[in-house]
Amino acid sequence: MQTKYQVRRISKQRAESLRKSGQLRRGMVIDSISGFLIVEPVGSSQGDGEILDPMEADYELHPAWCLTPKSKLNEARSRLGLPVDSLAEATVGAT
Repeated sequence: MQTKYQVRRISKQRAESLRKSGQLRRGMVIDSISGFLIVEPVGSSQGDGEILDPMEADYELHPAWCLTPKSKLNEARSRLGLPVDSLAEATVGAT
């Protein structure tokens, strides 16, 4: 059975608290220019903000807006079933 994920806004304080306590096992925090987002399993309530709908998540998790490394961003997008940015894979082996 595959766990479904959602994107939720999260405050910096809540993200730091989850990291320090070790409760961020299945979630991942994404640093965005609009604030922090967490990709979390549905129902886990790790974030403390609003849940983004799929269109908002696709927009917010775009490489142009995120300060998180592309590999982590691609993993987050993959968990959500969003298209993964192929540019990251294409440039890995380029010289």
